[in-house]
Amino acid sequence: SQQNNNSKSNDNFAVDLLMFQSPVINRNFYGFSADFKYYLKDKWGTGLNFAIANKRINLDYSYDLVEPDITYLSVGWLNQYDIVQNEKVRVGVNLNNGIAFFNLRDRTQTELVWDEFEGHSEVPIVQARNVFYVIEPGITASFLLFTPKNFSPIYLTTQAKYRQAIGNPKFAQTNDYSNYFLGVGISIIGPFD
Repeated sequence: SQQNNNSKSNDNFAVDLLMFQSPVINRNFYGFSADFKYYLKDKWGTGLNFAIANKRINLDYSYDLVEPDITYLSVGWLNQYDIVQNEKVRVGVNLNNGIAFFNLRDRTQTELVWDEFEGHSEVPIVQARNVFYVIEPGITASFLLFTPKNFSPIYLTTQAKYRQAIGNPKFAQTNDYSNYFLGVGISIIGPFD
């Protein structure tokens, strides 16, 4: 969209909230992902990406775990260029690069922790942690669903990307963490303007 130099654009910010599926160690992980983008130019956005998922598994990788699971957390810097951008449709190619953590835990071995949201709670103890540098090229497509009165437009958003993990794991192999990522959810264009 063309910006008027005398007024601030109403679509400088975009928030994508997605549910995703991605194979890790030959198991389908389902989780939540969020992209927060600021458009520096009409079609060029940059920002942060977060993703989180958890999966119970049946392998203990020689750690003698009774109820093993893996948590996945990633944080990255996202850059996106919209090749199509109008009131009804947005299609962008993007590159996310950041860091991903895969924690191997035993649900029967817990520790007491405190956080400001839940107070004291018991959480599984991390037995091993893999940390990877990740590069994720992808494509995001958003389609206008509706524009609520006195609010920003709401889009149906789909995302496909490939996660390339780089690093030395403590459990499994590096290529077990490189795979596709498919997401679907909503986007809000201009929520903070």
